Amino acid sequence: MSDTDKRQKDLLSEAIRFLANQYEANQSFNDFFDGEEPLNIPSPRDDVSPYQYEPSKVLFWVDREAYDDERVTWENDTNQAKHKAVSDLIRAGCLVAPFQDLLDAVERGRVVPFVGAGLSKAIGMPLWSEALKQLLARLPGADASAITVLIDSGQYLAAAQALVDHDAVQTTNFIRTTYRVQKMKLDGPMLLLPRFAKGCIVTTNFDDAIEQTYRRDKVEFAAYMHGIQEHNFFSRLVRGDRCLLKLHGDADNPTTHILTQSQYADAYGNPFNFHKPLPKALRQIFVSHSLLFLGCSLDQDWTLELFERAKAAREYEIPNHYAILPAPAQAQAKQQKETRLLTLNIQPLWYPAGQHEFVGRYLELLTDVGERRINFNG
Repeated sequence: MSDTDKRQKDLLSEAIRFLANQYEANQSFNDFFDGEEPLNIPSPRDDVSPYQYEPSKVLFWVDREAYDDERVTWENDTNQAKHKAVSDLIRAGCLVAPFQDLLDAVERGRVVPFVGAGLSKAIGMPLWSEALKQLLARLPGADASAITVLIDSGQYLAAAQALVDHDAVQTTNFIRTTYRVQKMKLDGPMLLLPRFAKGCIVTTNFDDAIEQTYRRDKVEFAAYMHGIQEHNFFSRLVRGDRCLLKLHGDADNPTTHILTQSQYADAYGNPFNFHKPLPKALRQIFVSHSLLFLGCSLDQDWTLELFERAKAAREYEIPNHYAILPAPAQAQAKQQKETRLLTLNIQPLWYPAGQHEFVGRYLELLTDVGERRINFNG
């Protein structure tokens, strides 16, 4: 065999391997197309059984264009069925226009996820109220009744202050040992973040689930800000690089923790001092990007108060923001919360109370549309 013939044979073998890999990559479609019965081709010889082939493989090698047409149709139908529940919810709630605006913001690369404790719930991390009660249970000498009242009424800063005042060492150790993801399996909507969030991410969580999630995709953050400690954060934020703002600090570094009333006053000022790093960073993001609140309750808290102060200054044109939220059970309560959020240019995307799986469904639809896997026309 000549060198030319050998090269041609090697190229042909490589092309066949490449095409075979393409075929195998569509295993779900192939299984659907093949059904339960193989394709039988009779033999002209009576003593030979019919030849059996997988229909999808025959179509792939005989008519690639027809195979691709069938595959695309199947993928569209499958994705439409997959997203039916959330699409119906969007239409029923008259949320088509705001969801389309969110899609447009994602396409422009202007969306910044604001990740709350609810998004880490899927990997076993406690909500703030749960964490504070767990810590309280470890401090038998604390005023349990008074602190429980603070927790149940949503006064988490005051509750945390009382716990730290009682035993700062135990509180710090609890944060460091509770909010660790290394030995936990990453799961839930958190895994969708790298598919649409290419720049900054803000979180109130101590844990490192976000870092671990991006590391799975071999992506590292170029800059970070843990509490008031920052590493090239502002310059990278302006450039649109990947950066992470952990508002409460990082679990592994107690010097970054911002948990109590006194720590908040030092970090944010009282009233807010926008010359301090944290308020400055939050205001910069609020006026220049579209926030997408995930796993946040957005009840009356310091975050909304800071945004109210930033908007009241009338120094900036505030972009549209979005929040995927459980709808309050009572219509009047829902209206009141929606009005307050809309005043801050935050458009709520509601889902039924208690059905938190819709957070993931919203994000799956968002990412599939963004990646051109499906069209969303409302």
